[in-house]
Amino acid sequence: PESHQDKNKSERRKKILELSLCCKRGKLTPLSLHSNTKTMRDRLQELKLRVKELQIAGENNSTTVQEEEQEEFEQQAIIYEKEPITERHLHEIQKLQNEVNNLVDEVNKFSQQQKSLVSSMRRFSVLKKESNIAREIKIQAEHIRKYLDELSKTVKKAENEHGPSSATVRILAYQHAFLSRRYLNAMLSYNDAITAKQEKCRRFIVRQLEVAGKEVSEEEVNNMLQQGKWEIFNENLLTEVKITKAQLSEIEQRQKELVNLENQIKDLKELFRQISVLVEEQGEMINNIEISMNNTQEYTQVSKEKFGLAVKYRKRNPCKALCCWCCPCCK
Repeated sequence: PESHQDKNKSERRKKILELSLCCKRGKLTPLSLHSNTKTMRDRLQELKLRVKELQIAGENNSTTVQEEEQEEFEQQAIIYEKEPITERHLHEIQKLQNEVNNLVDEVNKFSQQQKSLVSSMRRFSVLKKESNIAREIKIQAEHIRKYLDELSKTVKKAENEHGPSSATVRILAYQHAFLSRRYLNAMLSYNDAITAKQEKCRRFIVRQLEVAGKEVSEEEVNNMLQQGKWEIFNENLLTEVKITKAQLSEIEQRQKELVNLENQIKDLKELFRQISVLVEEQGEMINNIEISMNNTQEYTQVSKEKFGLAVKYRKRNPCKALCCWCCPCCK
C-alpha cells in the first residue's frame, strides 16, 4: 500500500510540474481551452444576432426611404397643381393659332394674285375676287386682334395671381408674343402687297400715257385720284391725245384698281394703327420673356444642384441598408 501511495504522489507531482511548465511556456491548459471555446461560441451567437438586427434595420430604412420619396413626389405634385394650365387656356391658344394660320394663308394668296396684271377682259371678275379676299382678311384680322387682347388680359391676371416667375405666366406670355409676332408679320405682308400693286398700277398708267404722247408723272396721277378728277382727265385725253378707246379703257381699269386698293387701305387704317401699338407692346413683352428665361436658367441650376445631392444621398442609403456594420464604406 505504501508503494501504491508513493506512485500516486509521484504522478500528481508530475502533473503539477507539467502544468507549471505549460504556464511558463505560455501554452493553454485544457481547462483554459475549454473556457475560451465557450467564449468564442458566445461571441458567434452575438454576431449572428447583430447581423439579424442590421438586416431588419436595413429593411425598415429602405421602407422609410421609399415612403419619404413618395411623400416628396406627392408634395411636388400638389405644388404643381396650384398653377395649372387649364384646358380652357390651351383650347383658346390653339383656336387663336388656327386663326392666325388661316390669316397667313389668305395674305399669301392675296400677294400671289397681286404679282401680275391680267387683261381687261378679266378685270371685273378679278377685282371682285380681290375685294372678297380683302374683306375676309379684314374680318379675320379684327377677330384675331380681339383674341390677342383677351389673351393679354389673361397673362396679366395670371401674373397677379401666381407671380411673374410662374410657369403658367411664362407659357401664356410666350404664346401671346409668338402669335402676336406672326399676326404682325402677316399684316405687314398684306400692306406690302397692296403698296406694291399700287406702284405697279401707277407705272402702268404713266407708261400707257407716254406711249400715247402724254407725259404725266406719278404725282399727277396720285393728285387726280385723290381729287376725283379722273373723268375730266379722260375727256382731255380723248380730245388732246390720239389714244384709242381700248387704251383708255385699259387705263380706266387700272384707275379703278387703284381706287379699290386705296379703299382697302382706308378700311384697314384703324387696324394698322392698332398694329403699331402692338409693335410697341412687343418690345416690353420680349424684355419680360428674356427676364423669365434668365429666371428659368437660375431655377435649372438650383434644381441641378438639388438633384446632385439627391443622387449622393441615394447612393448612401443602399450601402447602409444592405452592407454589414463592419463594411468600410459605412465608416
